[in-house]
Amino acid sequence: MRVEENGILVTTGMLQPFEPGCHEAWLANFHHAVEVRPRYCETDQVGHVSNTSYDFYLEQARLAYMRAACVDDHTRRLRLDHVAAEITMRFVAPCYYDEALRVLTRCARLGRSSLDLEQVILGPEGGIRTLSRTVTVSYDFDGGRSKPWNDAQRAGLRALEGRDL
Repeated sequence: MRVEENGILVTTGMLQPFEPGCHEAWLANFHHAVEVRPRYCETDQVGHVSNTSYDFYLEQARLAYMRAACVDDHTRRLRLDHVAAEITMRFVAPCYYDEALRVLTRCARLGRSSLDLEQVILGPEGGIRTLSRTVTVSYDFDGGRSKPWNDAQRAGLRALEGRDL
C-alpha cells in the first residue's frame, strides 16, 4: 500500500520519499551536505555502524543545516530554539567504520511552527544507505510550547533551499 503524506511516499509503513528508480532526481533537490566518518566505537564486531549511531550523524547534519539557514542564533546562548518532535528512519544498506559518508538535508515542508526535514546518508560511492524524515518544532522553552518561525528564520530557510516553502 502506498500513501502520500506531506509529499513523502510511505510504502507499507516504510519511508520512501521517491518513486522507485527516481532517486537521482530526488537527490538533486538537496543543497546542504555534511561529511561524517563513523568512529570505531560506533561499530559492531564486523565493522557495521550500530543502528544507535545513525541519529547522531543525522542530528549533526540537522544542526549544521539550521545554522546555515540562520535559524539558530549561536551567539546569544547555547540553547537551541527548536526540538525534534518525530524522527523516522529507514536503513537501506549498512555503513562501515571510517567510511566517508555524506549526509544531505533539505526542508520538505515549512509550517507555522514546524518543518519537515528530509535527510539521506550516502556512502562514498554515492549509494543511499539511510533515509530519514524529522519533524522539527520551533519551541519556546520558557513558555513550554511551540512558537511560530519568525520572518528571519523563514527567509533563511527559503534562501538555503533556493525556493519558496
